[in-house]
Amino acid sequence: MNIVIVGQGAIGLLWYHQLSKNSNNRVSLLCSARITSLPPEILFTDLENRTKTTPLTLANNTALSTADVILFCVKSYQISAALTSIINHINAKTTLIFCHNGMGAVNYLAALSQPCYALLTTHGSKIITPFHAQHTGLGHNDLGLINSSLNAEVELEEQIVNTLAIALPSLTLSDNIKANQWLKLAVNCVINPITAIDNVNNGQLLSEKYTTLIEQLLKEVIAVAACEDIRFDFNELKTKVLLVARKTAENCSSMRSDVLHQRPTEIDYINGYIIKLAESNKISVPKNEKMVQQVRKMTN
Repeated sequence: MNIVIVGQGAIGLLWYHQLSKNSNNRVSLLCSARITSLPPEILFTDLENRTKTTPLTLANNTALSTADVILFCVKSYQISAALTSIINHINAKTTLIFCHNGMGAVNYLAALSQPCYALLTTHGSKIITPFHAQHTGLGHNDLGLINSSLNAEVELEEQIVNTLAIALPSLTLSDNIKANQWLKLAVNCVINPITAIDNVNNGQLLSEKYTTLIEQLLKEVIAVAACEDIRFDFNELKTKVLLVARKTAENCSSMRSDVLHQRPTEIDYINGYIIKLAESNKISVPKNEKMVQQVRKMTN
């Protein structure tokens, strides 16, 4: 497959390295325009702490126009600009896949003629230095069509699923990706802002001192989700959040990392998304509002 990956961040480089290992794939990387110096290869450190090199092939207009798949691995707030910058160079049959945190970043799918998918991953990856990524934890990928007005081509969809599953196991094709997106959003609404505000690893949220706040945030998320026909059981959702915190106990959340490096965060697409839906449904979500306010203060 001809695959273009947009974004040279931790997840983008993870997919670039893994997909490039298959000689049947032609993989190229579209980097941010602000990058002025590009290396001839990327460095990748695997789970066994072995570092390898992969030649860096940069995407051009030809790669974009002939791409079978374009995989967006950028921050939520970068999606719109990234898509706008290349939309005139891609063809109608190219499959667009969006891999990012939060929701509400791709609200204009109805105007796109291309099939669009969400890719949710729990694999851990971090940047060591520019163009050097490290795979920090095994996870799972969920893939699902998000512009349901279009019908996926079954044969192409199967090829995409197989290609991604071979590159970075394991992967599930979901016919209800919205439910998966909401589950990930609910988890992120707890783990990301609290760890960023208190500057703690994920595992520290297992402390009793966070129990009340976690429960309050989840109750607000559950109320808002119900307006979108997404039903959560409170106890099951709380158990899921704590399980993620336990499994990623030593991890630094992406939002905490962004705050520490004084980068913009995805708070507007995580807790901020909850607030927007709450306002339109006249629901009070004071704890999520407080999270947004505190994170914004830390990065302004």
